[in-house]
Amino acid sequence: MSFFRFFAQRPMLANITTLLIILMGFGSLATIKRDAFPSVEFGELLITTVYPGASPEDVELMVTNEIEEQLKEVTGLKHYISWSRENVSTVHVVVDPDVNDEDKVIREVREAVSRVTDLPKEVTEAPLITELSTASFPMIEIGIAGDINYRELREVARNFQRKLEKVTGVSRVGRYGYQAREVKIEINPDKLESHDISLGEVVRAIGLRNIRATGGSFESYTSEQNIVTLAQFREPAEVGDVIVRTTFDGPSIKISDLAYIRDDFEEEKILSRVNGEEAISLIAFKSENADMIRTVAEIRKLVEKQRAYLPEGVEMLLSNDESQYVRDRLSIVANNGLLGLCMVLIVLALFLNLRIAFWVALGIPVTLLGAIFLLPIFDSFLDSITMTAMVLVIGIIVDDAIIIAESIYQHYEKGKSAVEAAVDGVADVIKPVATTILTTLIVFIPMFFMPGMLGKFVYVIPLVITLSLFISLIESTVALPAHIAGGLKNKIAPKSDKPHFFDRLKARYAKVLNKVLVGRHFLLLLFIGLLSGAIYYASRYMDFILFPSSSAERFIIMIETPTGTSLKATSDRTRQVEEIVSQLDKNELDSFVTRVGTFGEVGSSERENNAAVYVSLTSFASRERTADEIVADLRSKTDKLENVRIIYNINSGGPPVGRPITIRVVGPNDDIRSKLADDVVTFLQTFPGATDIDRDDKVGKSQVEIKFDYDKLARVGVSVADVARNVRIAYDGEVVTNVRYGDEDVDFRVIFTEQVRKDPDSLGKLTLPNRNGYLTPLTEIARFVSTPGPANFTHYDGDRTVTITGDVDTEITTSLKVSQSVNGKFNVELDYPGTELLIGGEAEESQKSVNELMIIMGISCVGMYLLLTLLFNSIWQPIIVMMAIPFGLLGVIIGFSIHNMALGFLGLIGIIGLAGVVVNDSLVLVAHINELRKREPGLKIRQIVAIGTSNRLRAVILTTVSTVAGLLPLAYGIGGADPYMGPMALALGWGLLFATPLTLVLIPSLYLIGEDIVRLFVKNRAN
Repeated sequence: MSFFRFFAQRPMLANITTLLIILMGFGSLATIKRDAFPSVEFGELLITTVYPGASPEDVELMVTNEIEEQLKEVTGLKHYISWSRENVSTVHVVVDPDVNDEDKVIREVREAVSRVTDLPKEVTEAPLITELSTASFPMIEIGIAGDINYRELREVARNFQRKLEKVTGVSRVGRYGYQAREVKIEINPDKLESHDISLGEVVRAIGLRNIRATGGSFESYTSEQNIVTLAQFREPAEVGDVIVRTTFDGPSIKISDLAYIRDDFEEEKILSRVNGEEAISLIAFKSENADMIRTVAEIRKLVEKQRAYLPEGVEMLLSNDESQYVRDRLSIVANNGLLGLCMVLIVLALFLNLRIAFWVALGIPVTLLGAIFLLPIFDSFLDSITMTAMVLVIGIIVDDAIIIAESIYQHYEKGKSAVEAAVDGVADVIKPVATTILTTLIVFIPMFFMPGMLGKFVYVIPLVITLSLFISLIESTVALPAHIAGGLKNKIAPKSDKPHFFDRLKARYAKVLNKVLVGRHFLLLLFIGLLSGAIYYASRYMDFILFPSSSAERFIIMIETPTGTSLKATSDRTRQVEEIVSQLDKNELDSFVTRVGTFGEVGSSERENNAAVYVSLTSFASRERTADEIVADLRSKTDKLENVRIIYNINSGGPPVGRPITIRVVGPNDDIRSKLADDVVTFLQTFPGATDIDRDDKVGKSQVEIKFDYDKLARVGVSVADVARNVRIAYDGEVVTNVRYGDEDVDFRVIFTEQVRKDPDSLGKLTLPNRNGYLTPLTEIARFVSTPGPANFTHYDGDRTVTITGDVDTEITTSLKVSQSVNGKFNVELDYPGTELLIGGEAEESQKSVNELMIIMGISCVGMYLLLTLLFNSIWQPIIVMMAIPFGLLGVIIGFSIHNMALGFLGLIGIIGLAGVVVNDSLVLVAHINELRKREPGLKIRQIVAIGTSNRLRAVILTTVSTVAGLLPLAYGIGGADPYMGPMALALGWGLLFATPLTLVLIPSLYLIGEDIVRLFVKNRAN
């Protein structure tokens, strides 16, 4: 008994197999993790070092350079970028994605940083190394706002944070607007001078007084007692009783005689607001294996529960709910998938038996559910990329089932019994069907090895395709024939005098094709002309945008006020922008979050004149305007604001690839580097479509330089180090000790009073002790010069660099066009010796992704050709089959042109999927013609080609129409628009729609032209 007959005669076994796959899929669907993106380790690290009170130049010289010197010893790095800003050094390390052992390189980076031991003594904490991954993205933000004093509001936030951290799936909680408790010992310099006491004495006295230590124990036969030296401050006010100086015959001078003691909070550096209200923001981050939707649902339940216990006037505001977008995307795919399934069923029912149509259509959800069951085994889950792959799968898996079902139905129509038709029908097409599965795998398997950031994100696409094809092969060859045989009458099919409408269509098509094939050479030239014209049009007029911003659901408004503007003034200016944002329609605006004092981007520091408004829009399907249109509207209003610079950054929704325009000017010579940066910025500001051009080498707030008289310095016995330390204590403060009260550590900071710190003249009055204890005013040994200070120093691989960033108006240009124009405009080696112009961000990733996908397509085509050569045992027939691929591009170009859309990364993925589908139809057609030539050796070749093609007409039309019908809802958003996945469905649908008539006319023509060439070659050899 043959393999296929065994299952065809046991429909119950097939039913149980199908039911089992469905149950396992639904079981997995109930528990599988759902997230926005695949779990990806970026191979990137952030090294953050805090150097309190240091200028950007000091941070560069004493911290950043030291770390970079060690990083030079590490092999396997793509590059590293550093930012040296006031008080902080940040180094962003990117591991080369092509290294064999990424974890080993990361370990070496950590070891290199640990070798940096000669950092300034003010750097009290070791550099913090953070590894970036998709787990670094937050899930939701909870703003706690209310009209009560800050101490009470902070306590509410602390209590809620403890509960939030206990929610299953929450890895950590970030905070904004939360100030650590701090005891400030505000020194009055006049009192210091009157008592002839220095700042150093005050710091030393407090440090030596606040002690807790264990000094061993008393032991006896019956007991044991620890000896504890306990002199900690039980209450913050006790620090006032610390004796700074005393004598046997004089009064003791205490801290309370010199300073004001305040149990307060650290200085406010970043203000946080949610929907315009001052708030303490708690940001929940997801643990690696948590389901985002379920975790956020638990957080929302906690918030609802806590709202009942909030003090009067306090509220909790939710924003940046990432799970909502994941839920919406799942819903859109599910809705459109269900609509597509219904349309496939209708199409199949028109051409085949209704029961057959049902079993073929059922193969789609069975395959998807089977893939969902298998995903967790490979550490994958449901996310936007996985769902994208599943949309692609719909267009691929339905083909094989239709080919098999149509073949079975053909045999049944010839009068065979249901079982015989099932067995013979599968046997007829099993070779080409198996080959189509292999060719599809060959198309996608190279994507497993795609390098770089995008390669890590798209890794799941070939995984889903592979798993789905595996399930589909089982379903279509084992279960489907049994289902169909069970659904057909178990007797010979009745003959009908009235021919089926498709039989008439098939006969007419055979006649027309027979005549058309006479002019096959002209037909080939016509198609080549059409394809050449389409490619010319695409190269001239079609743009490539990696991830179109039309799909964006978030954007950032970065606000920059003039250098030197206070935090409060920047906050007031930001209020004006918030007011404009809040006027957006409720159907468009979901929420917005504001940070005053930082831009919040990687490498950005705390700066009083910076602010950012993070705007979250509603789901794309629920609003009429795209993010581009909303931003254009807001820009027209914010451009009217004076004394403020505003930049918009639209988050396109894809993997993090950087700004559309990111250009780095690298070089050691400050003058040449700045000149090239100036010229590039000038060029970009006049480039059509380039917007929001910015650079990171702006002059920072002014600084006061202390110029020493070294002779006087030596005579009074004061060192430069003494001056530096006393100035830092006076104006930035120094944490001299800390005490744990309850569950938090409280720092004790010595600093001048706020009134003195704001008085520029107070610097000269600062007194410094010499080695004999005598005090000298700073003004007697130094003078002061006010100069503009740099905001930061940026390095690229250790060299100073200027980074120029910007956005593009995609209606006018693209990031690729801008970068190509910049490279073409400047001859850097000739005109700016010693410098480099490096393109990064979206433009770099766009170029890389196109190149990598072209390489993948090349490898796939070679592999496909070799496989087809084995199947056909021919050199030229595989070429005929594969000619469907370039001609399928004709439909993609026409489809995207009609819809006025730019081709993006996911559109290219759709084209790769298209290659697998159109080759399948051509492969089965050529295989059938070859089989027919063996059966009917007496017929003319043209007649055989016409008959063979007409025999496969129904299968080709069915695969095309059903696939297009299945993709149509998603491509046009019938069940909910998703511009992230829509372009892929559009590319596959339109490409297949146009490739089908080409398959039915061009492939037969090519087959005959191939035979003409063979005959001519044989004839020439005979002569």
